[in-house]
Amino acid sequence: MVPSLFSDDENDKEALGNRIVDYCPDGAAGIFVQAMRDEKENRLDAAIKNYREALRLDPSFSQAHGSLGLALVRKGSYDEAVVELTKALSEDPAPRYHRGLAKIFTDRKLYSLAIYHYSEAAKGEENNPGIHADLAEVYMAMKRPAEAEEEYRKALQLNPATEQARLGLASLYAGSGKLDKAIEELKQAQLANPHNQQIHLLLAETYEKKGDRQAADYEYLLAGKQRGILPEEHLRRGDELSKAKNYPKAVEEYRAALAEKHDWPEALLKLADAQMAAGQDDDAINSYKELIRVKDGNGDIHYDLGVLYERKGMIDEAVVEYKQALHFSPENGDARRRLADIFTLRGSFAQAIEQYRELLRRAGSNPLLHLKLARIYASAKNPKEAIASYQDTLKLDPDNLEAHRELAAIYRKSNQMDEAEKQYREVLRLKNNDAEARNVLTALYVKGKRYDDLIALLKDGVAQAPNDPASHYKLGLIYEFNKDYDNAEGEYKKAIELKNDYAKAFNALGRVYLKTGKISEAKEALEAAKKADPGLEETAVLLSNIKEELSPEPARHKKSHKGKKGKKGKSSKKSSHAKKSTAKKSAAKKTKKR
Repeated sequence: MVPSLFSDDENDKEALGNRIVDYCPDGAAGIFVQAMRDEKENRLDAAIKNYREALRLDPSFSQAHGSLGLALVRKGSYDEAVVELTKALSEDPAPRYHRGLAKIFTDRKLYSLAIYHYSEAAKGEENNPGIHADLAEVYMAMKRPAEAEEEYRKALQLNPATEQARLGLASLYAGSGKLDKAIEELKQAQLANPHNQQIHLLLAETYEKKGDRQAADYEYLLAGKQRGILPEEHLRRGDELSKAKNYPKAVEEYRAALAEKHDWPEALLKLADAQMAAGQDDDAINSYKELIRVKDGNGDIHYDLGVLYERKGMIDEAVVEYKQALHFSPENGDARRRLADIFTLRGSFAQAIEQYRELLRRAGSNPLLHLKLARIYASAKNPKEAIASYQDTLKLDPDNLEAHRELAAIYRKSNQMDEAEKQYREVLRLKNNDAEARNVLTALYVKGKRYDDLIALLKDGVAQAPNDPASHYKLGLIYEFNKDYDNAEGEYKKAIELKNDYAKAFNALGRVYLKTGKISEAKEALEAAKKADPGLEETAVLLSNIKEELSPEPARHKKSHKGKKGKKGKSSKKSSHAKKSTAKKSAAKKTKKR
């Protein structure tokens, strides 16, 4: 424990820090001192790193937990900060830790928790006016002006020069139309800090609201500004530029309006919208957050913030904002759809299904929503519900190609081939040249030996793609298999006409010629196949058979020998004949497979 490091005497703190670093530079205390120095010099990342290192060395170091939490608050990492500050408070109820938590809860609109922690901080620092001023701002955010005024007054009782309290009271009075009281508070703040140009500017604006142009001009002068275009005129110009889609220039006008009239909700909203349209996403996020601070949020603002966070890949933040949008506007279908899509991408299928069901409940029958729900059920491996949702889609939109195709795939995967076939036929009805549907149906017909259906399908494929040589070749194969050699020959020839080096078509044509006894034509076709693709094995075998038939090997005359030798010679001739017969049978089998 090193409590003196948090005393108000800078000399004492520095001296103690030096002693600690000299004594144990690599220990938890020494690294903690270095972290404090980093934070004092605004090296926030280095400070956070060193605080974490100190905690690694000594996890029970409560002051390191607290200081890390406060540094994380400054950085805006509220989730981590809450954890660290809570750990620190369990060992040391220091007011600064309570104030850190109160700031987080105020920003997150958890006002009851913020009030609790500011009250606890005040118990430890009864004479600190800043705590009362901060607490007053919580009451202002809660639209409880009487309690806010009371806390501002407590702060001023402790220190009449508390600028935060004076300006807060001035804003409270100006907002309720008590302009004289607002001017009085601003003048008191001015006495305490006469060189603060922001106070002069606030005074000028308040005088302008009151209609005292002369006093306003004087305060504008002291603020280093001249009365220029009225903020309403800047707003009007911004609207015209936004309408013309000149968003960068519109942003400039809205900024000018806000420079003249701070915390103006209408101008803030238009500024944020223009920044979003101009692609200035970071600025738009800040403007929307400022608008929420000034005016409280609504469904549209939180939705736009969610879209911006999603654009930047900050998905967790986007989910929070979409949920907030639905809290304010449960009927916001866009927010619910985006939320459902995020859950789907993350694999949180139950949550995605919940959102789509709610969308369907609120929006009524919508084929696109049923389709998306069906896809989620399919991803969640729930084919029964997926099929039901696809069927709901098709009841509303019978010509939805994607629904037919995806439903067919599920039926096929579930081995419901009859239903799959129906859906693939629907796909072809809607898109006759769909290659996937044709290939699947072809496979189904081949497997089921439904050759008439297969021929009809392939003929339709040829009709759809008359210049595709592969379509003619496939149809020719089925004709050949059915021993319809005339039609097979015709289709192979058409394939060759469309592609004059189509080796498989030449080979198939040669095979058909062999089967129909057209030997010379077969030889010519097979020679063409060999030229187009020398590696075709069946072509070589068929050519070899033709050569043997056209030019049989002459018989060799040998002297006859009696006994075993004679028998052996006869057996050898039979063996040679058997080999040739086997080769022919092998070629015939390949032909049949083709």
